[in-house]
Amino acid sequence: MFKTILAPISGTDNDMSVLSMSLRIASAAGGHIECLRVRPDPAGLIAGSAQLLVGAPMILADTMAAVEREATSRTAAARANFDRFCRRENISIANEPSGPGAVTAAWREETGDEFDRLTAVARYHDIVVLPGARDRIGGLPVEAAGEVIMGGGRAVLLASDEFSKGPFNRIAIAWKDCPEAARAVNAAMPLLEAAHQIDVLSVCEADERAAEYCKTLDDLVRYLRWHGLSAHTQFMVPEGRTPADAVLDHAKHDAADLLVMGAYGHSRMREFIFGGFTERVLKGVDLPVLLFH
Repeated sequence: MFKTILAPISGTDNDMSVLSMSLRIASAAGGHIECLRVRPDPAGLIAGSAQLLVGAPMILADTMAAVEREATSRTAAARANFDRFCRRENISIANEPSGPGAVTAAWREETGDEFDRLTAVARYHDIVVLPGARDRIGGLPVEAAGEVIMGGGRAVLLASDEFSKGPFNRIAIAWKDCPEAARAVNAAMPLLEAAHQIDVLSVCEADERAAEYCKTLDDLVRYLRWHGLSAHTQFMVPEGRTPADAVLDHAKHDAADLLVMGAYGHSRMREFIFGGFTERVLKGVDLPVLLFH
């Protein structure tokens, strides 16, 4: 079960999609939503900018003042979004979960590097919800979302703009015979167990490996059925599309509520190099996506 959900909010329009998706997950098990707002650390910003602004203390002071004003404004907007959402959904505000069946939420404010703090705090939650729609103005850049996925050690759910409630009734799994995909399926099991139908999707670009890909699909479906889940396979040919677009097109055509996939990539000192599918999804899609590395 996903009992503790981390919902970073930023004082932008993305907050409502993140909060709504967090509530959708929390409602299944009476979970607790911790809303995190990270303010930038002025001292850290000064240290990072000092060499660029040597001899210009007034410019530096004006820059820091502008950053502080923006941070204060965004934090106030984030808190207002949090309070408005809790009132609208009748969610109790509490620092700790109140007990079985009841959804609670807490406000948490920290100062520091946004990406570092979010990645660190993620490790003490079951799942992290980030904005994932195409229009993510004010949201995390691709590199930052990748940092949370690669470094947080937890499942990350990219929220769409649709404010749906209830369980994810139809879930698509983008399957590849590799550890990342296997871990993603395991991480998503609380959601898969509540689904009415699971479609296991695979794309093969090499005809000579078609039989191999089909066998891995059958193996995963058998595993899911052993858990009592209703799972079916779908083997796809790209037909001029990238594998990512082939999977996304199929998931959209079949009205999937959620896509589950492994996240593929690695980091070189905070410079992330992603696989094509992962990068495509991080740039924004129209349905919720659960990723796990």
